[in-house]
Amino acid sequence: MALRTAARPFASRVRHLIAFIAIVWGVAATFVAFEVLFVSVGDIASSYPELFGDLALSQTVTESTSCAPIAGGERPQSSTTISEAAARAAAWELGVNFGRDALFRQLAGSNRQVLDELAKGRDGLAARLSVAPPEPFIPAQIANANTEFVAYVEQGGAAETARQLTGRHSPGACEVFKLGAFWGYSEMVRPLLPGEPTVFRMEIRHHATRADLPAELWNPMLQPPPADAAREDIIAATQRLTDGVMTYLTRLDAGQSPPQDPPVAR
Repeated sequence: MALRTAARPFASRVRHLIAFIAIVWGVAATFVAFEVLFVSVGDIASSYPELFGDLALSQTVTESTSCAPIAGGERPQSSTTISEAAARAAAWELGVNFGRDALFRQLAGSNRQVLDELAKGRDGLAARLSVAPPEPFIPAQIANANTEFVAYVEQGGAAETARQLTGRHSPGACEVFKLGAFWGYSEMVRPLLPGEPTVFRMEIRHHATRADLPAELWNPMLQPPPADAAREDIIAATQRLTDGVMTYLTRLDAGQSPPQDPPVAR
């Protein structure tokens, strides 16, 4: 209960930050949108994940071991007292925060206050989970940022946080953290590319499936926003999807039945 209560003010602040970030993007984000669009064109397998499964995933993802169960099937004693369900909810928030931060840092003139707010939220969530917060992602080459981010999450600077989540909580908490990272990054790009599939849709599908999340929660995130949709409408619809995952995980933490009809982006 304490975890959920403390997390809500932070989640509320982040919703306001999303709106601010969307305004900051403008022309400065065009180079990011172009790079995402360029990567997407011609990638047939990743455009149809329900048909091709994990075939389009890079080995960086499929060979990652940070969420692998500990040898012997036993977890070491954890210093944290939160439940596994609460850990999954916090790990989701930590991942989404990290993904948003990773994208926002790529923008020229990024607002320092926004970055500080995100960092404060990450530190608080990591402390509750008794894990090290992921180090901020800074691409070596902006043109390769998407590819570098996948490597950073799966086997790079964020992988230590993922491994600690596995050891102190469960592989499920690790999977939800990675899911949140790719989701948070993608939700920042999505409003810029109406009509285009979501970036990291294959990674989102992979980790959501491994985390046993209902497809109704995450499958709409894989679909392209309507080509004629206003940016504000895409932001609002994407935020409903993000909130839907958090609501589901929070209800599990509270021992309640998940919602029968998860929110749908419209």
